[in-house]
Amino acid sequence: MTYPWLEPVAAEFSERLLGGRMAHAILLSGPAGLGKTGLARDFLASLLCLEESWPACGACRSCQLIGSGAHPEGHVLTFEQHPKKDELRKELVVDQIRRLTASLQLTNTVSRRKAAIVYPAESLNASAANALLKTLEEPPGDAVIILVSHKPSQLPATVRSRCQSLNVRLPDAEAAIPWLMQAAGSERDDCAVALEAAAGSPLRALQLLGEDGIAPYRKLTEVLDGLRAERYEPAAAMASLADVDPELLWTWLSLRAAKEVRSNLDQAPLARTLSRLQVEADRNRRLLPTPVRKDLLLQDWLIQWARLHV
Repeated sequence: MTYPWLEPVAAEFSERLLGGRMAHAILLSGPAGLGKTGLARDFLASLLCLEESWPACGACRSCQLIGSGAHPEGHVLTFEQHPKKDELRKELVVDQIRRLTASLQLTNTVSRRKAAIVYPAESLNASAANALLKTLEEPPGDAVIILVSHKPSQLPATVRSRCQSLNVRLPDAEAAIPWLMQAAGSERDDCAVALEAAAGSPLRALQLLGEDGIAPYRKLTEVLDGLRAERYEPAAAMASLADVDPELLWTWLSLRAAKEVRSNLDQAPLARTLSRLQVEADRNRRLLPTPVRKDLLLQDWLIQWARLHV
């Protein structure tokens, strides 16, 4: 399945590759849920392809090794298993960067280049980012490092400045909805709701449609509208939302508050209150793993929402 919103970025990469203007580092950035990591893997395959083509030929020895996951010049660095816990680390650490740098300094055996993907790049801790910066300042041989980031502003400016930037943008609804209708086999209205619930991400919207995830979003919308119109009391609203996944719930509350901010920019006091509610929703989502009483946080948020002027 191809994603039309990736085509402009792929075309820019192809132009740089075939024109001999490939940098040692690429920052592939954009919102989550757009297929950036898959695109980065396509970049890596093309960089290593013995035909030096875009897309990669798929038939040469390099492409066959990429397909098997055993290419000696192709590396993917992401979260690793925590050595003392039965879970993945939540950050990229300096030892991973050191191992990657050592691998990039080895003699090539298959491809003319070496290539590596680092994702999500914003999860590099301070030591790892410093180690990566040293590698970017003195890149080993003909190596290309592809950083994939949902939040490039969280990367050190010194790292960003040493990368060629490729930015994947959210497609507008008029382009995304027809694609969703074809990919999911769903009605236009359902696709529009899913896209809104997914903050504009077509792939996340496709997932929601497959999981019937738009039903709880529609319920949340009904509840929030009902609170503003005094058809719901906060206690009844909480009961109606009890089955909604808490992570999704706070994400959607933040999205709704942000949407209302944009609609009420001409009413400064209301816009400020809505902005504060958005900040609180984001904060409360981050508090989910803590012992804080989540029911009280939700109750307080819904009470504040109910007090907003219609």
